[in-house]
Amino acid sequence: MISKLIYAVLLILSCSLSKSYSQQLWNRVSPTPQENTINDITRISGTERLIAVCEGSTIMMSDDGGETWDLKLNPAGRNNQYICKGIHFINGTTGFINGGRETILKTTDGGLTWDLKYQGNTNYEWQCINDIEFLNDTQGFAVGDEGQLFETIDTGETWNPVTTSGTTSLRQIEFADSLTGFIFTWSTECLKTTDGGITWTYGVLSDELPQGQLFDCYFTNATTGFVFIYENSPNYTGYIYKTTDAGLTWTQVFSDYSAYTGKFAFFNEQQGMIACETWMYETKFYLTNDGGLTWSEISEPWLPWYSVNSMMYTDQSNAITVGSYGMIYKTTDEGISWEPKYQKLFSRDIYDAQFLNQNTGYALVNAGDGGVAGIGIKKTVDGGNSWNYLYNNNWSDNLDFYFLTTETGFGVTENFNDTISLLKTTNGGENWTEISTGYEFTPTDIKFIDENNGFICGEYSVIKTSDGGLTWQEVTPGTGLNTFSEIEYRSANEVFIAGSESYQTTTVSVSTDDGSTWQTFSPGDYGLAVDIALPDENTIIITSGFEIFKSVDNGLTWNQATSINPNLIDIRSLHFTSPTIGYAAGMGDFANIEKTTDGGNTWFPLETKVTSGLTASCFFNDDEGLVFGNNGVMLRTTTGGVTGTNNQAISVTDSYFTASPNPFDDEIVIRPVAGSKIVYPVHVELMDVGGRQLINVEIERSDNGIRLSVAGFKPGIFICRISTSNSVSETLKLVKIR
Repeated sequence: MISKLIYAVLLILSCSLSKSYSQQLWNRVSPTPQENTINDITRISGTERLIAVCEGSTIMMSDDGGETWDLKLNPAGRNNQYICKGIHFINGTTGFINGGRETILKTTDGGLTWDLKYQGNTNYEWQCINDIEFLNDTQGFAVGDEGQLFETIDTGETWNPVTTSGTTSLRQIEFADSLTGFIFTWSTECLKTTDGGITWTYGVLSDELPQGQLFDCYFTNATTGFVFIYENSPNYTGYIYKTTDAGLTWTQVFSDYSAYTGKFAFFNEQQGMIACETWMYETKFYLTNDGGLTWSEISEPWLPWYSVNSMMYTDQSNAITVGSYGMIYKTTDEGISWEPKYQKLFSRDIYDAQFLNQNTGYALVNAGDGGVAGIGIKKTVDGGNSWNYLYNNNWSDNLDFYFLTTETGFGVTENFNDTISLLKTTNGGENWTEISTGYEFTPTDIKFIDENNGFICGEYSVIKTSDGGLTWQEVTPGTGLNTFSEIEYRSANEVFIAGSESYQTTTVSVSTDDGSTWQTFSPGDYGLAVDIALPDENTIIITSGFEIFKSVDNGLTWNQATSINPNLIDIRSLHFTSPTIGYAAGMGDFANIEKTTDGGNTWFPLETKVTSGLTASCFFNDDEGLVFGNNGVMLRTTTGGVTGTNNQAISVTDSYFTASPNPFDDEIVIRPVAGSKIVYPVHVELMDVGGRQLINVEIERSDNGIRLSVAGFKPGIFICRISTSNSVSETLKLVKIR
């Protein structure tokens, strides 16, 4: 066993520091141009280029007014979960991204490349630097959560904290002129400066304003500005207030009881607009052509909810908005009407998918739209180019399905009293018959082998029918502490269910008599097994967390698969097209799908140019197929995700660290590769394969390498994550042999 581990580690270390892979052929079907929430948009100073920043570590650039976009991913080496919160350019080449983990990135080549200039002391992706504003080419300010305020006087090379009196999160900074500026919280309380940021005073913006939430502020010149405020009790109304004396006094110029958010854009001092979300799950617009004295509402149709996170004019007639889940809208008539500049087939996440042939397929999707939660089943009959709803559940998040043929399918859901119900269709999903099972538990999967025989599994329970769902009996394996996630048939009598015991021990329950009796096997304590595949008559492959396990004797013994991916993937689904070729999809730092060509023993990453997590794969043969994922992502490949051959070649480049000895006994030493540009301090985190943190240290300086003592740890595989102050990051897999 040790020799196998040593071989695996040598293979990993030969490739694990790779940062560039051969380009893969994946075609984005939906959505276009991309799927992530767009948080901010601006024009690069002195050019016609638009640049927008998104969640999912994504930057968008357009040179044709937002008609088409080029994508750039992972700026400054940030991982796929990175949140680009805002974008600010001070000239045609120099700009900044403020984002998650309290970071500030800088470009000096117009956004083509980025460097990390500041990172706060947080481990949370969602904790952000919220806004940046520059007074001139050298002096600027940045604001963030928990009252953080920073100043730069060297064009953003360094950012120094500014002491303030509050700890409330600061979300927007706006200067009327070089001296007068405001930093806003979510309320009408703010920080104000009248000396260019030398001193800041905390207090209410003005006693003339109603108490409530302040959503946006915009100054059109040194004295004239606007704020949108949503007043809470008793009026619950949205207001626009205007100042003509740099914020000393404010006058109400607009009110709307249905509007509760507002986002401004102005073309000049006279012409502007505001986008307001309403309680009717829509976003409507008001226009002004008299400097904000009056505001006129545009005619319907209005835009969807969450479609305007940021908005700007590109010229007097044209303006563009960007919003959640990749939404982009454009007007060419000064805001009177709007057209979508994005396309999508799914409004939200795709949880699972099944194809019966190259044309007919089904997808389990988040059906929440218009402020209503829901989950549904969609169907395509043209290979995924168009989809229609077959079924919606608006009262529960629990739904799953399985189709035997294009006409006969089954679903499982919960009704209002938490009882599990079977859904059955015999006409391709046009109509469904609901049959109560009489059981109460949270369902996770349903599978049928024919029209009469099937299983439903879920939390602590497995039930079975042999009469097409009319009656059910409990056939739960194990001790009663088992959770079950996925069912697979090998034959009419041979059934496999993946899950866990006590949420810790990874389990596979096997029945050779159609569920009458069970044997339960385990590869170890890795948590819930979320998916299972049966490539041949003796092989079981399961995935749990970051790991894949394989048994070639139907569960009696297990081996841990090897991945030459330098960064981990939290794997959510397995799909095998043949006994040797399979795909594992999930959410990773830089890759989101891996492939095996040796039956699941070793896996290598595929480059999709998509940062969202993937949840399901449907292949029609070894090379042609579709993958689905978060934010409505759907990709198609005709090459198996590789170029030219199924044997992926990994180039070894950009190696930054080595670990020796590996395998190791009581101590291991991490050293930078000769010639690497490493900036201390260096953060080192050691975890077991279950994700449990064992070591978490920051090394200020080490000329003799970073020494980790692991004498008290049990033998096994460990994950070491290393990050430096100049945005270099590596993930190493290590093995302790005794």
